[in-house]
Amino acid sequence: METKLKMAVAGSGLIAAGIGLGIVGAALIVPAAFAWTTGLVEKGADRLTAKVEGASKTVGTIAGVLHRSFNEAKRAGIAEMRRSRSEERTAAG
Repeated sequence: METKLKMAVAGSGLIAAGIGLGIVGAALIVPAAFAWTTGLVEKGADRLTAKVEGASKTVGTIAGVLHRSFNEAKRAGIAEMRRSRSEERTAAG
């Protein structure tokens, strides 16, 4: 019976040691996994920021071109209206 008792105590000790090593392992892995996940999130945020900046530059370029086109069209329209008014005055006078 003493042999069984010694084996039971030894088995319990090994189980406790295994649980302790598991806790230590988890304590070592969790910070590493957290750092890895944080790095991935930062890289993803940097990539997203770069894409948003690129899209913003594209929108700004398009807006500038359209603004320039509208200004040129406005100038041409005003010049055409002035010409037509001066032609009306010359024809009437």
